Amino acid sequence: MNSLKSRLNIGVFIISLVFFSTVIIFNIVFFNRFGEEFVETRLQHDTDALLASLKTDGDGKLRLNEDNLNPIFLQPFSGHYFRIEMDHQVYLSRSLWDKTMAVSAMVVGQTRLIENEGPIEQKLLILEGGYSKEGQTIRIAVAEDYTPITDSLQSLTIALVLLNGTLIILLMLIQRWIVNKGMAPLKTTTEELSKLGTGEEYYLNEAVPEEVLPFVKEINKLLEMVDLRIKRSTTALGNLAHALKTPLSLIEQSVTGLNKSKRSEDIKGATKQIQHQLNSELRRARIIGSSVHGEKIELLNLIDPLIETLKKIYQEKEISFQIEINPDALYVGDRHDLMELFGNLLDNACKWAKSKVFLQVNTNSGLSVIIKDDGPGITPEMFAQIENRGTRLDEAGEGYGLGLSIVREIIDLNNAKINYSHSKEYGGLKVSINIPLK
Repeated sequence: MNSLKSRLNIGVFIISLVFFSTVIIFNIVFFNRFGEEFVETRLQHDTDALLASLKTDGDGKLRLNEDNLNPIFLQPFSGHYFRIEMDHQVYLSRSLWDKTMAVSAMVVGQTRLIENEGPIEQKLLILEGGYSKEGQTIRIAVAEDYTPITDSLQSLTIALVLLNGTLIILLMLIQRWIVNKGMAPLKTTTEELSKLGTGEEYYLNEAVPEEVLPFVKEINKLLEMVDLRIKRSTTALGNLAHALKTPLSLIEQSVTGLNKSKRSEDIKGATKQIQHQLNSELRRARIIGSSVHGEKIELLNLIDPLIETLKKIYQEKEISFQIEINPDALYVGDRHDLMELFGNLLDNACKWAKSKVFLQVNTNSGLSVIIKDDGPGITPEMFAQIENRGTRLDEAGEGYGLGLSIVREIIDLNNAKINYSHSKEYGGLKVSINIPLK
């Protein structure tokens, strides 16, 4: 039942069954009604002929002139019968042979059509009526065998059932062929997904039907983001390894040195560098937090814990944060990227700030972010340098380095724009970001 093909087949079967069953019932009811009306018309004609055959005799009483009767009423069990009742006499058709039939007590002008059993198990359709002629009351019942019509209806029903059953099977086969053909691109996509695991493919082919294209694009986007994060992790590990290489070499040389005093100072200095680098990476990991892709993010709930974390990290500076953000501001995107974006930018602002950091977030048209600090700032010539991975404008301190190069990757991934400038109000660096609506 989990198969889409099976569900579609069952759906087509049920709909076709309901439709064709309705058609069959409609046809049976229609033709049965048509047959009854046709026979009723014939019975009315027979009744009129019988009334015309009633003539008055010398006593003024009505008598049936059998010479004018339809010959079919003379053949035994012909399927056509009549009974005429008058106060003075009753007439039965010879076709009844040794059988009889009744006629209801009908008032003049009243008629009705009924079904009843006839001779030799015939199904009779009987027209009864009350009439008046020459001042005399006459009750006439004229019957016709309805069995041939019911047999024809039964044959028609069997033919319709067989025909409609064949059509249902044919429709299911056609529908299955259409589904198989329509789902061929999905099969190709499934094969490409299996190739992703073996490294034969890196992205899914987007030459698929438009109904499947959004699904394929989202997978490709996810693959691109995963690939980017792997590259970030690899680069971060490389930077960490490169940063630890020099102090470890210094420790190794100091251990084998002769001057104990000099050796102790070198080891302490190298250890301090290692501790500083590890703290930087741990701080970045603590700021970033967990990752949720494609989440509807309440920005205030995301930024508030981040600010509290930064206050603890830079508590010795007693930084004052000025936050301008709508409490209802929402952004639909990747929480991991957003945390890295705000985390790296605010972390760098706190590193260089003296005591003030400003953050403004606007979601009226996309996501607009402005971050300013009251630090020493940088020259226009330095703006391009701070985006290069691992380039630090202050080699003696923590610097901007890897953080802002990661920011650039997030900006490029979201087709966003970033601008570095001088903050006239605060005196430090001003960073402006605009991420368009997706």
